[in-house]
Amino acid sequence: MKPQETIDFHLRWGWTKLSRFYASEAERRGISFSYVFILLHIEKTGTPSTKLGPKMGMEPTSLSRSLSGLEKLGWIDRRPDALDKRMVRVFLTDSGVSARREARDLVVSVNLKIRDLLGIDSFDRLLEEMKRLNEILDQPHFLTENTLTN
Repeated sequence: MKPQETIDFHLRWGWTKLSRFYASEAERRGISFSYVFILLHIEKTGTPSTKLGPKMGMEPTSLSRSLSGLEKLGWIDRRPDALDKRMVRVFLTDSGVSARREARDLVVSVNLKIRDLLGIDSFDRLLEEMKRLNEILDQPHFLTENTLTN
């Protein structure tokens, strides 16, 4: 099987191009690409910092650096969890909420652009199939030896 005939090739290739597009759009708006997704994943009740990395596929060191940058900008606060003092929760500040709106607008505008280019039906179908693929990949038995040989 040629690389161009595999799903992973097209997912990686597409994500590389899409992330470059996101990065350039984010830069044009004066925000870091990694900050965009962190801002969008912080919940109103605060999000444990250990949960942010896995949600976005970020390594702990990159996440820590980004959180420090967001903190310096005054967009987030890190506070100990009320019940478990070992856990640190990340909260948006008022200016962080404004930055989150900008981040959301960026993601929406990129998605609308892609939808316009693909067409609504193709966009919706692609989104549904990607969701379905993720559900399949989330199944615990997906990567067992039996499923790869049968």
